[in-house]
Amino acid sequence: MSKINIVYGTVGGNTQLVCERVAEVLVSKGHEAALHDARLAKVDEALAGDVLILACPTYGIGEMDDHFEKFLMALDAVDIEGRKCAIIGLGDPKYDKDYHLESAKIIMEFLQKKKAQILFMPLRISKSPLPLIEQGFVDRWAEKISELS
Repeated sequence: MSKINIVYGTVGGNTQLVCERVAEVLVSKGHEAALHDARLAKVDEALAGDVLILACPTYGIGEMDDHFEKFLMALDAVDIEGRKCAIIGLGDPKYDKDYHLESAKIIMEFLQKKKAQILFMPLRISKSPLPLIEQGFVDRWAEKISELS
């Protein structure tokens, strides 16, 4: 099975919660999954696997978590062409209803520019992730990533 690294930015903890659930599902499917907080994440460690999942919340008018943005800038300096990747984006329309899931779009455009292989549509979560975790929506997305890894 695959080694999957998940790099996430978080302030309030929702993105971390979703990533922990995704990691649990991936492990239950036989994969090795490692979580990396963007505050401490190192690009070489994040790339030391078969699949890279990038996860970030959106704040304000389409702004990413500062630590995650710094990680993405560091990732821009390396070749990830063909690398299997997936995207998780969270947001809350209380910030800006038109841009509240912008982080998923920004990451998608970044990965496309870098010619990475995007495994599946991004997991986009508006507002609290708890209902989507409880209803199995997050699990089903993670299972799809497991199948494609």
